[in-house]
Amino acid sequence: MITRSRQRGLSLLGWVVVLIVLAVFGTAAFRMVPAYMEYNTIRSTINSVLSDSKTALMSEHEVRAALSKRFTINQVDAIGVNDLAISKEGGLLAVGVDYEVRRPLFYNVSLVMHFEETFDKTIGR
Repeated sequence: MITRSRQRGLSLLGWVVVLIVLAVFGTAAFRMVPAYMEYNTIRSTINSVLSDSKTALMSEHEVRAALSKRFTINQVDAIGVNDLAISKEGGLLAVGVDYEVRRPLFYNVSLVMHFEETFDKTIGR
């Protein structure tokens, strides 16, 4: 009969460490998902406004008003339309998004997510 001199598997301390690491990453993911979902809503809203055929005839103010209405409908709170960089120059309409979201993780540790993207549409003259 052969007996094993060593045990296999994690000890109790090993399991505690694994559970703590999983709890920290799980909490971080839980806090980050809403910010990324809202950014996805912002991206789809801007893309839908830019894909509209009437956008080429709109001024910067009218584009901002259209985005404001859609942000209100989609309940976007992370950024306002006044925070968007909208420019219409030389046959190109550009809408720029640049903001960051801070979410507390625990005690004095926070998660910071930075979102930056420029959306372009070529417009005819």
